[in-house]
Amino acid sequence: MKETHFKIEIDGFSAELALGGEWNLYDFAALIIKTVGFDFDHCFEFCDNLKYPYRSKERYTLFADIGEEADDPGVRRTMVSQVFPLGRKMIFHFDYGDDWFFIVTCASIKESGAKRRFSKVLSTKGKPPEQYPSEDVDGFG
Repeated sequence: MKETHFKIEIDGFSAELALGGEWNLYDFAALIIKTVGFDFDHCFEFCDNLKYPYRSKERYTLFADIGEEADDPGVRRTMVSQVFPLGRKMIFHFDYGDDWFFIVTCASIKESGAKRRFSKVLSTKGKPPEQYPSEDVDGFG
């Protein structure tokens, strides 16, 4: 079984995650969202243009899986190992309204002695962003 390590970065926060075995992009997205403490309540995509995500040529979206018009293979039918060779960086774009852009890097791939597939958070650094920051009641900072 393969064990793949990822580094996830957003706004001064980073995490190292490990996936053992085969995972699809949907389940990987759920792990990323759980790691930062967000609610998994919006559409998302993995895309290849790190500088201009909306101009990406390669993308894997939840829209393709829920019947919306999309020309990509989707996230439920696409395995992490198909998209992330060693060293690959992509954007995980969560919530098209608030535009959370996570940089996801495949840091290592190695053999694992694990008997079952697994996921785990290896480390975190910094404070994750707030998904829904509270606004001041009077509207002033």
